Amino acid sequence: MNDKLRYRLLVILTFFILLINIFIPVSANFIEKPLTDYKIKEINDEFDQTIIDFMNSSHLPSMAIAIVKNNGMVWSKGYGDADIKNNKEATNKTVYMLASISKTFTATAIMQLWENDLLDLDDDVNEYLPFNVRNPKYPDVPITFRLLLTHRSSIASRTINLFTLFSIFRIPYSNLGEYLNPGGNLYSPKNWKDYPPGEGQTYSCTAYELLGYLVECITNQAFTEYCIKNILQPLDMKNTSYQPSYYTKQQLAVQYIYLRQRFFALPEFEDRNYASGGLRSNLEDLSHYLIAYMNGGTYNGVNILKNNTVKLMFTPQYPNDQFIGYGLGWQIFSNRNNSQKNLRIGHNGAMPGSQTYMFYHVSEDVGIIIFTNQHFTYTMDSLMSWFSIIDLIITKAKQY
Repeated sequence: MNDKLRYRLLVILTFFILLINIFIPVSANFIEKPLTDYKIKEINDEFDQTIIDFMNSSHLPSMAIAIVKNNGMVWSKGYGDADIKNNKEATNKTVYMLASISKTFTATAIMQLWENDLLDLDDDVNEYLPFNVRNPKYPDVPITFRLLLTHRSSIASRTINLFTLFSIFRIPYSNLGEYLNPGGNLYSPKNWKDYPPGEGQTYSCTAYELLGYLVECITNQAFTEYCIKNILQPLDMKNTSYQPSYYTKQQLAVQYIYLRQRFFALPEFEDRNYASGGLRSNLEDLSHYLIAYMNGGTYNGVNILKNNTVKLMFTPQYPNDQFIGYGLGWQIFSNRNNSQKNLRIGHNGAMPGSQTYMFYHVSEDVGIIIFTNQHFTYTMDSLMSWFSIIDLIITKAKQY
């Protein structure tokens, strides 16, 4: 049996096992009652009721929300159940999966190395890797750090394959060469997009996993160890980690999927796609990180980046991205007129059992963080409701 066939059979077998683990053990414990039957404390005003109504309509077991302003987390609150079965309420200390917010930490690590003159943003990453990375259709076009950070490398994002490779089979980062290069045991032409690097944009988790490996190649230490030492510890993020074993069961929000009017608890897992989505945190810890970026790289007198570096990261890197698109690792959005009035800079995240939001709303000088433990389906109605909730939180922030 050749390696490619063996790999595909392993993928099929793995997802079959996952389905069994997810549905059979917990199917007897599904939750049928609506969220309005839960005992949610402190429903004090119209704001609270609007949040709960949104949770019901979006089938969210819990939401944890924070407002960051004036160098602090000025307001936070948990709604609903972080663990339905055990009636564990969500709080500002409950730990959630951050999903793609994790990408901003990877970008932070890369930019710290850039500040220390260990790389140039427009360097060919092949100069730092033990294997070559080029789009096979455009082998003469270098792939740079800037292209990876802005999702313009032409590397596709085959999330299911990556989840399988790193989270389940524990394939090391060094095997990315087998994944990206023709002839590699894990290669598929679908791993690359059909345009030259730099001439199109495709959101790519794979690109960020490659950035994580580049951190390892440059620093000669594990990506997670580098981030702990150079980002989490300086920002006093004591309840933030890439490993679920770091926490007690009481600290973690249970991740759910909602199917056929029932909540199903997902088995606890470690997402080893660390650089693109594997980080966990709570509102208190993540507020330290967002405050640092709102303050030009400084939290509580500690610098993780220089002010000019943060400005560069918050700047769209390509003309067509102006006001809507990507800085260096950070999403940049505005209203449809591309004005700065509603400019917000940050990142959201989504994965099975998690929906997250972390943005700095520039004109209001306020940061908003939202965690949930169920990924609601994107529809036009749900998006409009989501935007309305964000606007409501921003209005509430004006009280502080």
